Amino acid sequence: MLIKYPLLVPTFGHGSTSLIVSPYATLASNFFSGLGIYYCSYIQRKILLIIFSIYHIADDFKIKNNFYKYSFTSLFHLAWLKKPLISKCYLTLYHTPRHYLTIYKKKIRVTQQFLIGIGTSLLAIPFLNANLDSKLNNNLGELWFVAPIIAHIIVHSYYNKIMNVTSIIT
Repeated sequence: MLIKYPLLVPTFGHGSTSLIVSPYATLASNFFSGLGIYYCSYIQRKILLIIFSIYHIADDFKIKNNFYKYSFTSLFHLAWLKKPLISKCYLTLYHTPRHYLTIYKKKIRVTQQFLIGIGTSLLAIPFLNANLDSKLNNNLGELWFVAPIIAHIIVHSYYNKIMNVTSIIT
């Protein structure tokens, strides 16, 4: 069996882990970002994806100065746009494993988060092989998947901010 987008399959589920630790925020952010993206043009969706991605991926780098951090991440995204294979490899081999390592280190419902993340990625295989992504493109427009990506980034940022405040207090 040939898998569609095999390099990205491990990445698909990592955003679903927030359903375990922040279910209401995750569902609400998916709903509202879905509504917002639905009314955006293709170019607006692309711009939003790039901006949110730069913001999110910047967290992967331990650069203290925000100007340098976002400048570096912006240049990194230019490389992604020129060579999409770089983004696929980065997301699968660095960003997603780093996400799961963070889950492990925080020790909050680790098993449940791993199960939903890996399970969602595995569910993506038959979804993609049945070309349901193309059907969603036809119904919701190209780059429909920007909505759950934005939702993941919003909830991830919110959750990390809350966790950092909580760890300072305790």
